[in-house]
Amino acid sequence: MPRSARQHSISGMYHVTARGAGRRVIFEDDDDRALFVDKLKTVCLDRQVSILAWCLMDNHYHLLLKGELDAISSAMGRVNTSLAHRYNGKYGHVGPVLQNRFSSTPIEREAHFLEVVRYIHLNPKDRGDANFRDYAWSSYREYVGTRGICDTDFVLGVFGGKEQFVDFHDASDGAMHAPATKPVRSRVSDAEAREIAIAAFGDDFADKITAMSRVERNEALRRLNGASVSVRQLQRLTGIGRGVIQSAVKGTSER
Repeated sequence: MPRSARQHSISGMYHVTARGAGRRVIFEDDDDRALFVDKLKTVCLDRQVSILAWCLMDNHYHLLLKGELDAISSAMGRVNTSLAHRYNGKYGHVGPVLQNRFSSTPIEREAHFLEVVRYIHLNPKDRGDANFRDYAWSSYREYVGTRGICDTDFVLGVFGGKEQFVDFHDASDGAMHAPATKPVRSRVSDAEAREIAIAAFGDDFADKITAMSRVERNEALRRLNGASVSVRQLQRLTGIGRGVIQSAVKGTSER
């Protein structure tokens, strides 16, 4: 079956991810991680691609990149090829290292952008590292301390400054609404709506939202609706009735 064409982002921003084949570990040690980051920096600089956020986990990685789609595709092709060659040579592995090609989800609204930045930096919490602030292999510390490979000026400009950046990440329980945003596009596609939900609540967002108390659930629905996910899209994504969602996003209690 032929590969589907990648979706183009008007904003030039993409949430890029890749995972080890069969969920295999692809970063065995810090040397593997350091070489990946160095390669990413070099290739993105060469292809004029801006790195806005990143996080390396044991068996996958997340990146937020900005640039021309062809340049990003070329850069990630080189980065992933380098990763695979090094892994196979170092560990004597034979066969694919990564599961399929990397994924790239367009980001067209600031609310989506903010959620993805936070989602990337909070990834260590999924494996039990509660203090994501001290995790060595993400870009979070570039924004609160030492400069690294990210265009921090661009990202902090969107957040409104370092204090707002930190506050938004600290509100990782979802109790805080995204800062005021302006649309890049008036509507989001179903694929983008799903990505927004995943960025806000994780891959199992539907189960999490439906298991919440009514107050928490309504807050979650309002949060997603505020990020331009429509009532109909929320209904399809969560399975919650349309009337309940409409009442929630209006801030009223359902009858």
